[in-house]
Parts: sequence; structure tokens; C-alpha cells
Amino acid sequence: MMELFHRPVDPGVGYWGERTSAVDWCEQNYIWSYYIAEFFNTISSLPILFFALHGIYNSYKYGYEKRFIIVNLLVGLVGIGSAGFHGTLLYTGQILDELPMVYASLSILYAVMEIEAKEKPTYKNLGRIILAYSILFTGVYLYLPSFFIFFLLGYIISILTLIYMCSKIYRNPSTFPHQRVFIVLAVGFYVGGWLVFWIPEIAFCDSIQSLNFHAWWHVTSTFGAFVMVLFAVFQREQHRGRNPQLNYNTLLGLPILPYIHIPSSNDKKDIPDNNNHSTTSVINKVLRKKNSLSNAR
Repeated sequence: MMELFHRPVDPGVGYWGERTSAVDWCEQNYIWSYYIAEFFNTISSLPILFFALHGIYNSYKYGYEKRFIIVNLLVGLVGIGSAGFHGTLLYTGQILDELPMVYASLSILYAVMEIEAKEKPTYKNLGRIILAYSILFTGVYLYLPSFFIFFLLGYIISILTLIYMCSKIYRNPSTFPHQRVFIVLAVGFYVGGWLVFWIPEIAFCDSIQSLNFHAWWHVTSTFGAFVMVLFAVFQREQHRGRNPQLNYNTLLGLPILPYIHIPSSNDKKDIPDNNNHSTTSVINKVLRKKNSLSNAR
């Protein structure tokens, strides 16, 4: 099975020497740069680091729960590890890519499962179980000769579990339409990219090598992870009663980068209600206006 992950045979050698990783992806090695083994796979790994730093900045700025700092840190490590892996094709680079992928997916899973927690966790021992699983997974991963297949199975299980938990939220009657859109986009980008780019590249590498499908998978998975974190932040801050708002950073007046804005107590303008109680707000305004007119008479 491992032969699927380094076809065709690529003898390319550059700055980092011969490949020591268990996997050599479809992109030809050292074609575009003597210093970067898989050029497009490497540069497409970096945007997720930018999104993670953006998430950390907003976590501090708006006071999201500390769990989202950890989530974004681990997501950022995925970008660094992926660039290191594809850029060098070394065994250490592969480890620094794959283990953070598992840790990041588990941290997002924890955030989603604990979205409705109040003063105490919804699942009492969930944090301990995930930590113990991460330690055990790391030990077995480093010990097994076929560690890549073990990683792949473990990672797929964590992603499927995350999708299942999101589907429960999606089916919940109290979940609002815009929150369902978050779920559809996150799962669609991630799973869709895996089906459209990741698998075909593995299956048809000989004929589609020049299309750099693995790099496109990096793009779709980056957007999927970014939207999933947005969703988790929005849901959690809503359950905390902080009236989260979906806002955008702009470039030349165009919205380009969404983030979750938490209104401050000093905001003077009316704040739209994400809980779909805007009708109540309008009724209250009408009643206040009617009372003021009556008093004036």
C-alpha cells in the first residue's frame, strides 16, 4: 500500500539530501528550487499559519476562551510542519507535520463537544481522555514501522468523529441557518477537497502530476479548518451570552477575511442580535416610541 504514496519514482535530490520520509507525494522534487523539495506543496502549506495567527490575535483582542488560543496554536503548527515536511521530505519533517494534524483535530473536537458547557465541562473527563489518547497515539506512532498508515487511520477517525458531532449540532432545531452554513462550508471544503484532490492524486499520479492536486488539497483543507474554528468560536461565544457577530476585515472596501466580533459594553450603536430575536427588538422599539408619543400628549 505504501507504494501508492511515492509514485512515480523520483530520484530528485537537492539541498536537504535524499528523502528519508515514508511518503513522497506526487509533485516532482526540486524542480522549482534547489532548497525546496516540493515547491507548490510547501508554499500552499503556509496560508493556514496566517489564519491561525489571525485567530490568536482575535482571541486576545475579543477575549475568546483560552481553548481557542490552543486550537489556533495547534492549527498553526500544522502549517509549519507541513511546510517543513514538503520542503525537505525528511523523516523529522513528516513527524512535525502529521502529529500536529492529529493534535489540532482533537483540539477542535474538544471545542465542538464542549460548546454548550456552562460552569463545568459537559463531558467531565473529555479533556483527560483526549490528552491520554494523544500521548498513547504519539508513542505508538513513533514505535510502529508502518507509522504513516497508523497516522492516516487515526486522523480519519478523529475527523469523522468531528463531522458526526457537527452533524448533531446541524440537526438540532435550535441551530440557526447561518450556523448551519458554517458547518456545511467547513465540512464541504475539507471533505470535498479530500475527495476531489487528495484521492485522485494518489490514484492517478502518473497522468495528473502537473496539476499539483495535493497543493490544492492544502488550499481547501485550510479554508475548511478556518471555517470550522470560526463556527466553534461563534457557537461557544453565543452560549456564553456574549452576542458574537460575524464581521470582516476589508481590503479596498471589499470584505475578505471574516472573524468573530464581540461587541464591547461601550458600543453606542445598536447591535444586531444573532439569536434571531430581532423581531422582539423591533417590537420593543415600537412600544417605546408609542409610549413616548402618549406622554407627549
